[in-house]
Amino acid sequence: MLRYGTLAEVDLGAARCRVKSGELLSNWVPWFAQRAGETLQWSPPTIGEQCLLLSPGGDTAAAVAIVGLYSTSAAAPSSSASVHTTHYPDGAVLTYDHASHALSAVLPSGSSFTVTATSGTINVEQLTVNADATTWNGPIQLNGHMDATGDVTAGGISLIGHKHPGIDRGNSLTDPPQ
Repeated sequence: MLRYGTLAEVDLGAARCRVKSGELLSNWVPWFAQRAGETLQWSPPTIGEQCLLLSPGGDTAAAVAIVGLYSTSAAAPSSSASVHTTHYPDGAVLTYDHASHALSAVLPSGSSFTVTATSGTINVEQLTVNADATTWNGPIQLNGHMDATGDVTAGGISLIGHKHPGIDRGNSLTDPPQ
């Protein structure tokens, strides 16, 4: 009724797999997913992954593969009781450590991310953005103070290096900056 095995084949379109256990190669059977109701999760198993073939009444035709068993070739990615982590084959790692209240998303070189919402808020005491280039599309409203250690350019005019032609000492106003 219960047999250890490894995944021999995976059919992503049908969400089915075949399990090799000793001399047995199972029929196409579903694999266990964490959620398959109103909330759905998709994390398909991979060929070679260790599993448990659960066959009610010993009937392997009605079996289900319980995947996600650690093995020597796929060891646990953490030994911490406070860490929830997902490691992807391209090197991306998502980790939350509830003991240190730290969320980390590390993406491999050449990757991208998108967050889409109607509205949102970031509440932090301090925010640092390290980027080679940053583009903001749309208006920015600043409620508070802003310091810049480098130059600020608006409409092609440098805040630090702009010139005011036609300066007359006294009560005269200068021309617009250039």
